[in-house]
Amino acid sequence: MGFIVFLISSLAECERLPFDLPKAEEELVAGYQTEFSGIRFGLFYVASYLNLLISSLFVKVLYLGGSNISIPYIFVSEFFEINKTYGVFGTTSDLFITLAKSYFFL
Repeated sequence: MGFIVFLISSLAECERLPFDLPKAEEELVAGYQTEFSGIRFGLFYVASYLNLLISSLFVKVLYLGGSNISIPYIFVSEFFEINKTYGVFGTTSDLFITLAKSYFFL
């Protein structure tokens, strides 16, 4: 239930369909489409996509188990005998899992 509420509210916050209906070209006479141009318009869209990324990171942390792999696996550092470099390998694998889950939700 919480996931559904969070999904609907994040779609509304990120201004995605069905909460941000597309407009015809003749109707674009007000708002950021006419106020901003060039770098301001680009920064506005970068901020919009950053909002979407942060929303997907929240879903990953709250509902998809964080950076844990949700399938059973063999402890990789013992399997490949890389016990000394587990700090770097563990951090890299956690970062990869985080980005993969966030991309899955995007």
